[in-house]
Amino acid sequence: MTERIGDPGVRRQRSETAVAGKPYVLIGGDPDTAAWRVLLVPHSGAGAANARVLSPHLPPDWQLAAARLPGRESRIREPVGDLGTLAADVAATARALPGTAPLLVVGVCAGAVIALEAVRALQDSAPGLVAGLVTVSYWSVDRPPHTTRLLPDGDDTAELMAAVRGFGYVPEHVADDDMAHTYLPLIVADMRAVQDYRSGPEPVLTSALLVISGEDDPLCPPERVAGWAPFAKRTRQARVPGGHMLLVERPAELVGAIKANLDHFR
Repeated sequence: MTERIGDPGVRRQRSETAVAGKPYVLIGGDPDTAAWRVLLVPHSGAGAANARVLSPHLPPDWQLAAARLPGRESRIREPVGDLGTLAADVAATARALPGTAPLLVVGVCAGAVIALEAVRALQDSAPGLVAGLVTVSYWSVDRPPHTTRLLPDGDDTAELMAAVRGFGYVPEHVADDDMAHTYLPLIVADMRAVQDYRSGPEPVLTSALLVISGEDDPLCPPERVAGWAPFAKRTRQARVPGGHMLLVERPAELVGAIKANLDHFR
């Protein structure tokens, strides 16, 4: 019998009465004396703990915060929600962060879409809060990146598992059974929240936009990221060594690209 992620035992169970967990984690740095604050919105299925790979590469006077989205870590019993819900969650987190230093919102892969909509919302609700948006490993959202969808239609576990493993979201040493029960439903929920998202440049970002992509990323070749240019009044692109999973595999290069472009956000 074909197993599906909606079947009992595979579907992640969530309690409607669960108490909400903290929506972000502060990782290093003093927000009261920081020169820059960074809010990371991680890739599909990732929790706030994934941001820790950046810590060794950050300047000591940077404050790193990681968004903890619903469905993971201390918020594991909360439903993931749609794109609007996730973006509102990140916008609320940005407003709640301590400190007054310039804030960069960094969205990785699917997190780039959530971050984009969160920063757009903050332009109205908290003008001037965000100094810049950094999108990492994501194609321009004005057009589809492929002739096929990122995920197959339906809930067949084997097909979905093959698709998400192809993106590198789950380490190879994680067994398929563990992945099906622990990772897959969350990754699929995150990806489906953004995979049909399309947007034109309006409303144009008043803060600067930095688009970072890997030189060997088949999902983000130059022609697919070029379309980001009109999305902000000031847009810049940076290509770094690496593939699609820059946060996990190339954290030093990712931080280096942000540091090298700080003048873009001043």
